[in-house]
Amino acid sequence: MVGYSINGLRTSTLPFEVTGTERSTQMLRLGFDREETTRLLDACKQNGVKLCSAMAAATLLAARQAKQLKSDDQQETYSIAILINCRKFLEPALDDHNVGFFHSAITNTHTVHGGEGLWELAKRCQDSYASAKNSKKHLTDISDLNFLMCRAIENPQLTTATALRTAVVSVFEEPVVYELSDLQGKAGVEEFVCGATVHGVGPSIGLFDSIRDGQLELACMYPCPLHSRKQMQEIMNKVKQILHEGSIGDDENFEDCT
Repeated sequence: MVGYSINGLRTSTLPFEVTGTERSTQMLRLGFDREETTRLLDACKQNGVKLCSAMAAATLLAARQAKQLKSDDQQETYSIAILINCRKFLEPALDDHNVGFFHSAITNTHTVHGGEGLWELAKRCQDSYASAKNSKKHLTDISDLNFLMCRAIENPQLTTATALRTAVVSVFEEPVVYELSDLQGKAGVEEFVCGATVHGVGPSIGLFDSIRDGQLELACMYPCPLHSRKQMQEIMNKVKQILHEGSIGDDENFEDCT
């Protein structure tokens, strides 16, 4: 039922390393300096897309590269989930100080053949989720999806590993912006990461993006041992390379990272 409800039976997944075992959440981090962050945000603005669409597109391109398909022009269909903060849509509306998870997701599928440029695919991602949001899909589908996800979380043994992967990647519509360097130092906090996951059902890659004092940081959450750290590190290295090359106007040549 999960697979049918999210159209997951028609989409491709990342290769699984170990299935049928108890899973935990592992994390990787990917950082951009201030110059890289500014350049990427400017490129997003110039191409008329949000940062979330650029990150999703880069991840889909990186995922296809990592699979090393036999045919260079072989198409695969991947799904992405964009999480939208619904606090302002509630009655009464809530602000960001209200503790809790008030996000809903819009899931879309995209066919990737490997020859797309970053911004071409990012524009497709942007248009698809914007159209779904305008149709209020993030509000109309939330109750049914929440019910199915809760049942899958409670009974993971009844659902195949493929169907439990709701998307290749999930991203947040808007990044969290912090200007906390002074407060962080005064509080004696050396470092922190924000994120939340549930075991059993979810994307292969969950990206939690934040901009801290002008620097973009991505926390990548993934289910282990379904996916290995080596596998995720290679994909995230490619994601950074694709975003970097796209932000400097060279998104047509994605060579392997060294």
